Amino acid sequence: MINQPVIPSDGRILLWKLKASVLAMTMVLLLGRTVAVNAQNATELPQQKEKRKEERAVAKRQEKIAKRANIEIRGNTAFDEKTLRSQLKEQIATIDQYGLTSARADDAAFFLGLFYKKHGYAHIEVRYEIEGDRLRLVVAEGPLVHLRKIQFSGQHSIGADKLFEYAVGPTRQRYSKLQKLLPFVSADVEEGANLVERFYISEGFVDAKVEKPQYNFVQPDLVDARIVVHEGRQYHFGHVEFIGPTIYGAETLRAEINDLVSQPYTEARVANIPRRLQAYYKARGYYAVKVDASADPAAAVQAHVPVRVTVDPSHIYYFDGVTVKGTQALHPSYVVNRFKKLRGKPYSPDVLDKKFRELMRTSLFNILEINPTPVNYDQLRLDINVEEAKRQQLGFSIGYGSFEGPIFG
Repeated sequence: MINQPVIPSDGRILLWKLKASVLAMTMVLLLGRTVAVNAQNATELPQQKEKRKEERAVAKRQEKIAKRANIEIRGNTAFDEKTLRSQLKEQIATIDQYGLTSARADDAAFFLGLFYKKHGYAHIEVRYEIEGDRLRLVVAEGPLVHLRKIQFSGQHSIGADKLFEYAVGPTRQRYSKLQKLLPFVSADVEEGANLVERFYISEGFVDAKVEKPQYNFVQPDLVDARIVVHEGRQYHFGHVEFIGPTIYGAETLRAEINDLVSQPYTEARVANIPRRLQAYYKARGYYAVKVDASADPAAAVQAHVPVRVTVDPSHIYYFDGVTVKGTQALHPSYVVNRFKKLRGKPYSPDVLDKKFRELMRTSLFNILEINPTPVNYDQLRLDINVEEAKRQQLGFSIGYGSFEGPIFG
């Protein structure tokens, strides 16, 4: 069976990249009133370590299968067969396990073409031939294509040199900075155009749009790209109004967020204002503080966006007692005694973090979870769940954090 050449489309490449991005996400951690802690060597969670170990074992098995598989690759000159088999190890392993079909042969041809495209072979064509249980992949590499230049149009506020670095960033990270001409990878340039748009937004151009790149093959092995930018208006932060019982005064709170509002206006920086102020209040015992920030560029005056910050500090909380669950060899009092001196003192996430680190340095715990629970109006009971570590077992620690996120130690 002989098929038509498989040419990886940009859409299919982007879908593949999206899947890869999703698979690369290993953990989403939400810090709030529960603090999960997993002890000691600050590299990875035990389950992550086990998963990575399994993935390495699977990859090793796939490599062995790929080496002995009944597959022939013809026409390749830029890469040797060993390299290409390794790149196709997942597809080859699937064929080995479930059998050779046209669909699986097509997948192998596609991913082989994708590998070539990622290295600048923009004209790559791969076709497959099936002879019984034997798969033959026939490659027409074409020339190695380089990106000569990127022309930007529509940009006025930011220099083309700066935008160029963002546009070629996805490709540049795989090559030396000394390499003048980079391989042309259309998916990379499109990703770079997205980075350009995000950069504009980070600089206060909230309505900025960057069009999909256009390409011109000035030679079979040389490409010029053109990226059209619609900047829109650049916005800055305007007057910040504080609503509610601030306790510490508007000027004090404004000083806490001054580094944010001194930068160009972005929705992300508006969203960071509550986190910043909540951390400020919590460090002073206001465990249940609520802060909200709202802004609308449509209300801007001369491109300066006013911000409304609503504060509800509630009241100061004080540490109360401690409960402990999950101990086995250890007596619960071992943990309770570490927190005994906190009783009656104002709540402080920094103090909890310090106590947490003291416990982690003992190497006695694999998991430590601290749940501050409000009781009796203004008190916080610390409900602690633990999983004791096996002897000489090292793990991972996530400390009691503030608005910045987890503290790794």
